Amino acid sequence: MKKLIYLAALLAFCACSSDKASLKVRVEGAANKNIVLSLLNVSKVDVVDTLKTDAAGKASVKIDLPYKSPNFYYLDYNGIRIASLLLAPGDRAKVEVDSNGRNLKISGSKESELLQSVDEAINKGQKSFDSLSVQLITCNEIGDTESVKRLRVELGRLYVNQKQAAVKHLVKNPYSFTNLRNLYREFNENFPLFSELTDGVYFRQLADSLQTLYPNSPYVAALDKEAISLFNEMDLSYRMKDATQINFPEIALPDTNAEVRSLTDLSGKPFILLFWDPSDNNQKMFNAELEKIYNQFSGRGLQIYSVCVGTDKAYWNSIVNRFPWINVCDGKGASSPVLVQYNVTKLPSMFIFNKDGEIVGKDIFDNKGLVKAVSSVCQE
Repeated sequence: MKKLIYLAALLAFCACSSDKASLKVRVEGAANKNIVLSLLNVSKVDVVDTLKTDAAGKASVKIDLPYKSPNFYYLDYNGIRIASLLLAPGDRAKVEVDSNGRNLKISGSKESELLQSVDEAINKGQKSFDSLSVQLITCNEIGDTESVKRLRVELGRLYVNQKQAAVKHLVKNPYSFTNLRNLYREFNENFPLFSELTDGVYFRQLADSLQTLYPNSPYVAALDKEAISLFNEMDLSYRMKDATQINFPEIALPDTNAEVRSLTDLSGKPFILLFWDPSDNNQKMFNAELEKIYNQFSGRGLQIYSVCVGTDKAYWNSIVNRFPWINVCDGKGASSPVLVQYNVTKLPSMFIFNKDGEIVGKDIFDNKGLVKAVSSVCQE
């Protein structure tokens, strides 16, 4: 009952709120300077205004909030991020900070204040992670095995604590956009905080909560898409575990000679399953790098099954005829049913399978990481 009353109050607040927010800024050490105001537009940052400070370093602006919902904004001075804000309809935010982004004080915007506390906790955890990682690398290099074991335990404990704190924040603040900061957090490029397939439940929980208040928000739409992708991938994982003879869904597509090649023919061998688009130059270049890895490990059993997600089969054929692995294409592009089978939502996508047909790696596109992953499956 309390939750229903709380939700009704929030809905009533949103109904009567303005779709604008006001922002007053004072930047110490930045008199008569330009402050850049940017908007996080889901996957990219767009500049929306340039604020000119007065002799006291003060500036103000009224902001039309897109979709009448909270939005992430940034203030930058001389290329330095001096403040991150989460402005909601009706906010009258005040920001005090120095020109280096220190001594930040935010008021008049509850979501921004909450975001500041989340960012501070994340930054503190990141510093600990970076410090432990450097120590681990050093101890590995000098062969200090006891310290390596200890540091790995400490890193594992840090990860668990950070994730527990993020989940606690979600439970305590179920209707806050600040949870997006945690859900999409990464310790590094290959180590997201929420990386398990079962983490889809947290994306789903937040998406459903925010959808009731801000159905038109692009942040919510992206969150919903991520939740669907994680649940689909979890479904794929379950289907693979339930398979009686093989651990992966079959693919049977024509190669460059119009001969149908089956993925299951690779059962019992380590292999890479790659989905890619030949119209993208970066993806074509990756194939050239992949050739070096194939030449290095093909003698140890490595196979590659490369699926072209394109419609121009002649162009594809002209590109892949030099590569010695299995290259297939049905010419259906983004409409190819094999993309649904493997829950491919972006290109390129890659799966690394061991000899037992189990996925042991996914989307490893840096050369060092891929060599390490392939080496491990070829040694089994």
